[in-house]
Amino acid sequence: MKYINKDINEINNTNKLETNFNRKGLNVLNSKEKVFAKIIKSEKSDQYYVSTHNNEIYDPMGLNSNRERYLETKFKRVSKDTFDFYLIYLQTNNSIYLTRANRRFINE
Repeated sequence: MKYINKDINEINNTNKLETNFNRKGLNVLNSKEKVFAKIIKSEKSDQYYVSTHNNEIYDPMGLNSNRERYLETKFKRVSKDTFDFYLIYLQTNNSIYLTRANRRFINE
């Protein structure tokens, strides 16, 4: 056990707070709700994630919304601006914000 690095144990003990958002841009209340965006806050920095499908930001009101259970979505790390535009889109359903989020996502 003398080869274990003490710093690794300290890294595992860092406090991380995760905030999940549903299709309406509100906080997820139970574990059965699908998560579309999340923020992971740690002591050092905040990390922003959005749900993607086929390497594009997933649109929960778009073409594939009725096949949501069967799609393979992944979370990708994005900038704060991209995350903010996506969250505004989820809350308002105004497609201009999804367009802005997609443009920033492509340029990252």
